[in-house]
Amino acid sequence: MLGEVQSEHLSGYATTAPNLAKMLNELVSLLGKRFPGENVTPQQLRDRSWWTGPEVYVVIDDYDLVVTTSENPVAAVRELLPHGRDIGFHLIIARRSGGAGRALYEPVLASLRDLGSTGLIMSGSRDEGALLASIKPTPMPPGRGMLVDRRRAELIQTAWTPPPE
Repeated sequence: MLGEVQSEHLSGYATTAPNLAKMLNELVSLLGKRFPGENVTPQQLRDRSWWTGPEVYVVIDDYDLVVTTSENPVAAVRELLPHGRDIGFHLIIARRSGGAGRALYEPVLASLRDLGSTGLIMSGSRDEGALLASIKPTPMPPGRGMLVDRRRAELIQTAWTPPPE
């Protein structure tokens, strides 16, 4: 993903676990200010209008390389996950399918699964077992996958187009 976002939309890019931990801790501090205070009205809660600023997307590619048995810099944002919709926080995680069944017990992935987050299961081995809902990975053509949310699982085809020159 290096160099894919080249605009004011990119706030940072971490290449090491310590750098990522520092950035995510700063983000938690920033987004912590978006939690509703005592004076927030029910209408403001409905409209999400008690805070201003951009929606924040954190994209973690190669999650299996970022998280080790002794260190998980992404754990810093775990407390934000249940409030993501309310505070404008979105976490997108990609990882290889090998070992994904075991990885679901890692605290951040377990939280996402418990919250019923939407996921995309692409090509992989059925031996990994059910990853989301009762869906197991299967060998599929490039770009094809099962989009799984709380209500359904749907076969989709993703596409890529080169950026305009």
